Amino acid sequence: MSEDLRARVAGYLRAHHTMTLATVDPQENRPHAACVFYAVDPSLRLIFLSKPTSAHGTYIGKGARVAATVTEDYEDWEVIQGVQLWGEVRRMEGMARARALVHYLRRFPFVRDLMRHPRYAELFRQVAVYALIPYRLAFTDNTTGVFSREILELESRE
Repeated sequence: MSEDLRARVAGYLRAHHTMTLATVDPQENRPHAACVFYAVDPSLRLIFLSKPTSAHGTYIGKGARVAATVTEDYEDWEVIQGVQLWGEVRRMEGMARARALVHYLRRFPFVRDLMRHPRYAELFRQVAVYALIPYRLAFTDNTTGVFSREILELESRE
């Protein structure tokens, strides 16, 4: 695995805030996409919050294979950059949930304030903490050439 590529992917993920998460309804085989805020941990896991009753929360269940993208809005195709991810999403419980939530709240401190606000306290009691655990990432960087894309295979699917 290229440490240089891993560092560039990690840097890109840390510089951005939202991912588009693609899931599939296991009953009807219907695709679904949702944009969510995320925080990235040192293992390149993308931590996000969501209600388990949301469409993607329901499709994820206790664990599901997913795809996601992180990019921004570009007008010039020659400067497009972005990361595609393939992996599994798991709902975090116990200490794993606490550690994941620490990463998320460091990235988005305003969420801590929302969690304490009486108006939103009940909402946050219903929110679950999830981690997208990638096993494969693709980094697109058109600044280095048209359709430039490098693949990063992660050693572990854990």
